[in-house]
Amino acid sequence: MPQGKPAGVRCVQLLADFRCALFGKPERPAVCVSFRPSEEMCGGNRLEALSFLVKLELATQVG
Repeated sequence: MPQGKPAGVRCVQLLADFRCALFGKPERPAVCVSFRPSEEMCGGNRLEALSFLVKLELATQVG
């Protein structure tokens, strides 16, 4: 996504099974390569992980 990905917008590279289509490829954005999940971030299930990401996106909004 050349102009960046707005919070709450699904990444165009996210596959149906929630894997990244660019994982391990040189064209994968640096921000994605440097992103390191943690136990706190992932939670106990997908819903908890998504909730954490929403909070992170809201906390880091510019403007």
